[in-house]
Amino acid sequence: MAQKQYELKTSPVHLLRRCSQFADDLFDAETRGSDLTPRQLTVLIAADAQDGASQTALVTATGIDRSTLADIVARMIQRDLLARRRTEADARANAVRVTAKGNRALKNALGAMKKVEKRLLAKIPAARRTEFLKHLILIAAQADGE
Repeated sequence: MAQKQYELKTSPVHLLRRCSQFADDLFDAETRGSDLTPRQLTVLIAADAQDGASQTALVTATGIDRSTLADIVARMIQRDLLARRRTEADARANAVRVTAKGNRALKNALGAMKKVEKRLLAKIPAARRTEFLKHLILIAAQADGE
């Protein structure tokens, strides 16, 4: 009989990956037909919050690596969800803004996101949700080097 080397049911790495997959599955079910991924929604939210933000600022705001974000932005520009132009201050930097079509997609997806978040948190007692979210924020801050 093999010795137990590791317990997946108590592994933060494994549990976070499973939770992430569950969140993605819920998002896909809620947004079926929208062709908007969770990462694209993240970029739309960040671009909406910082109209005219550089792609570097969006990397910082979203935690998405530079090359992946550039690819996401390029695809969203092709779909007319975002527009990009060179900044006046730095001809090498791009300013990104949400288009009218992007605003409509954002509005629709935010409703779906609220439903997903409600389902994600449903098993956590209401009195403990704020504490749970604070812990997630601490982990995310650590990922950002804070």
